[in-house]
Amino acid sequence: MMLKGATLLLLHLFCEIALAAQCGKVWLTVSSLWRPIAASDKVVDAELEVNWDLDCPSSTGYPDTIKVFTADPAHNKTVKPKLILTSLQYPRGYYRTNITVGRPPLPGGWDTKDGATLPGPHCLKHHAALYKDGVILTSSCLQIWPTWMYDLRRQLGRLPIGSLMIPGTHNSGCYKHGDLTRRDAFQRYLLTQDRDVWTQLVHGVRYLDIRVGYYPSIPNGTAIEEGNHISRFWINHDVIRITPLSAIIKDVRNFLNVARGEVVIMDFHRFPVGFEDRPSRHRRLAMILLREFEGLILKPDRGVEGLGPTLNDIWTGGKRLIICYGDKHTVNEYDWLWPTMSQAWGNQQTVEGLFKYLDKVIMGPKKSRNSQNPLWAVMAELTPYPLDIIFNLSGGLRQMADSVNRNLTYKFQEEWWKETNIVATDFFLGNNLIDVSIQANIKKSNIAQWRL
Repeated sequence: MMLKGATLLLLHLFCEIALAAQCGKVWLTVSSLWRPIAASDKVVDAELEVNWDLDCPSSTGYPDTIKVFTADPAHNKTVKPKLILTSLQYPRGYYRTNITVGRPPLPGGWDTKDGATLPGPHCLKHHAALYKDGVILTSSCLQIWPTWMYDLRRQLGRLPIGSLMIPGTHNSGCYKHGDLTRRDAFQRYLLTQDRDVWTQLVHGVRYLDIRVGYYPSIPNGTAIEEGNHISRFWINHDVIRITPLSAIIKDVRNFLNVARGEVVIMDFHRFPVGFEDRPSRHRRLAMILLREFEGLILKPDRGVEGLGPTLNDIWTGGKRLIICYGDKHTVNEYDWLWPTMSQAWGNQQTVEGLFKYLDKVIMGPKKSRNSQNPLWAVMAELTPYPLDIIFNLSGGLRQMADSVNRNLTYKFQEEWWKETNIVATDFFLGNNLIDVSIQANIKKSNIAQWRL
């Protein structure tokens, strides 16, 4: 029954894709912005956004209405819309609602981290439908897809890992549990995500960008036990510690244990605090990673150029965790660590500057990439200047992510998907790049099959 349900969901999804292709599509994202509440320290965040992209044949005309529901209108005829948008004057657009998504339980059993989990895509409660003359043309939901790689194994199995478009997050461990408050003002430039790593992976993220600091004697710090020694490793945003590394390790291990066909990439990219001229600390971290993930780590093919193993190769071997490490001396000591991954980081402060940089990097020559590692990542987010942080000139990382995220969806959907391997963003729910990546990989598979 579980497989039958997953198959039906997939068929439903592909039917929706085929229908939407005839007349555009509608999708839901979650705004990274927050609003203050009068006379309160609390704020409103995680509000729903409606997005549409209409490309209809001239013979059909454009749709006229979008409705937002808290259930699937195709299966629940009595559900009333929470929002109605009419007179869609622009073929492409978005609308920020005041409907709060919050942090709801994850469907399909994926909220427990250790319970029964159902494969396939699963809808959260919010749906959007596109209408013309009162008839639904297409609909979509805010959804998770925790098993997309293995669900699509027939299409994607032949693709090398270096040719896939893989959705990821930037500074993946820089999140905060619980509700935001006005007092979080200083953290406007520290937090880059609003969901923990488990939730990121369940939504469909497969690349984690990790920066680690070492703190030998922090009072009340969260420790990782290692024999008779207590090592204190934290996820950092630059020199500021944010989240215990143990939380990220636990989430990744739990996810790989229950999502048994998914491949995850952990990119230990920088070590901003406590590692300089301390190779023993790198070794200590490597030993913790080996202990926690033994049996799951995929070794690199050293000295072999190309795009890396195919998903079929990875599934055959059963090792599904790739650990890239940004210290070459440590990489040389351990044959299971992948060399440092090239990150295309533009250090841009405007949307125009970022897009100009990304267009040059994605569509241009590939000389800057590490030939020893077939994987490379586009870091698709804005970077504040130090003065921005001191004087809050740009409003914080949430505002910066909001200005770029929806535009990223269109650019990767239309052209950048062809040449992109990994794409990492801030506040990933503010874009639709998980879905764009999945559809891009299906297209890449079709192209590869056609060439055969």
